[in-house]
Amino acid sequence: MDPFTHGVASFALQRAFFPKAKLLTVLAIIFAGLLADIDWFSYLFGPSTYLAWHGSATHSLAGAVIVSLIAAALPFLLLITFGLAGWGGSVIPHGGGADTQPGEDLQSTVRQEMKILACALLLATLASALLHLMMDLCQSDGVALLWPFTSRRFALDLLPTIEPWLLTILIAAIVFPELFRLVSDEIGARSKRPRGRNGAFVGLTLAALYIGLRALLHANTVAALEARTIAGETPHRAAAFPDSTSPFHWHSIVETESALNLVLMRSMGGEVSYASGVTTLHKPEPSPMLSAAQTSHSGVELLKFARFPKATVQTETEGYSVEIQDLKDQAAEEKSRAIFADINLDKNFRVVSSELQWQKDASSSH
Repeated sequence: MDPFTHGVASFALQRAFFPKAKLLTVLAIIFAGLLADIDWFSYLFGPSTYLAWHGSATHSLAGAVIVSLIAAALPFLLLITFGLAGWGGSVIPHGGGADTQPGEDLQSTVRQEMKILACALLLATLASALLHLMMDLCQSDGVALLWPFTSRRFALDLLPTIEPWLLTILIAAIVFPELFRLVSDEIGARSKRPRGRNGAFVGLTLAALYIGLRALLHANTVAALEARTIAGETPHRAAAFPDSTSPFHWHSIVETESALNLVLMRSMGGEVSYASGVTTLHKPEPSPMLSAAQTSHSGVELLKFARFPKATVQTETEGYSVEIQDLKDQAAEEKSRAIFADINLDKNFRVVSSELQWQKDASSSH
């Protein structure tokens, strides 16, 4: 999910469940909702590093705890580093008669309040970090929830990377209450309720219902794909990836014995139909070239994460070249940071070179 949507979702979470949070706490909650995406910078170190780390450590349950600890420490670090005494009242609750007690009692009260604040901050930032994980789990790239115990990725294939409808719901949940508040203030009916709380609740509820609708449409699409023969063959497995604009269109892959088939499906309620023709990509025949490529370093790396690997074998002047890509990237319309394995073999099927590369259209955009 893009960072802007994560930030808006974290802000809606804060308004709904922590409506009385002050400025530094709000910043910490939003920071916790964004910090996991720091693994995007693994892109700068090449496709191999990106493949291994994106959606891995910071997108795990263990990573969410670490993220929440870092974000919860942010207000305290700012207060200590910059001495923001004026901001302390925005973060630290004060007991009713704490300022009238003797020195030792005052220190004890402050320590107790700081413990309460730390627990509240940790709860809020952990909720925001887990919300980030849940949103990314709904996408197709996959997240390693159980890292470091296993690198297995989990993906529900419900939401595209940029989800305009979900973002619209979340923004409306924040903007509309502000507009109503301005109108009520103009007529002198100032509300004493926490600012924007009801709107945020409604927005998060509608967002959950929207994702639930997508889940239903996705399940119907996959079931229809698995129940139909395609190109005269029985499906071995199928997947449906969300369209970036329409919740009713699903970019699908059906694997059969001899081919991988790409098709755009339309799911309207319980009715699922073809929205485009079927593109059939035949699998290469088993060969020494293919076996050598699959056991090469880059081949092994890619195959650990590729959901629908497709190999292309070509004869060259001095041997053979093999490219292995993940058709999931093509089906899910992943136009950036798509990776393929480029393997070159000599005439004796020995690996001459083996590396992971960015897809040409992806690398040209950076």
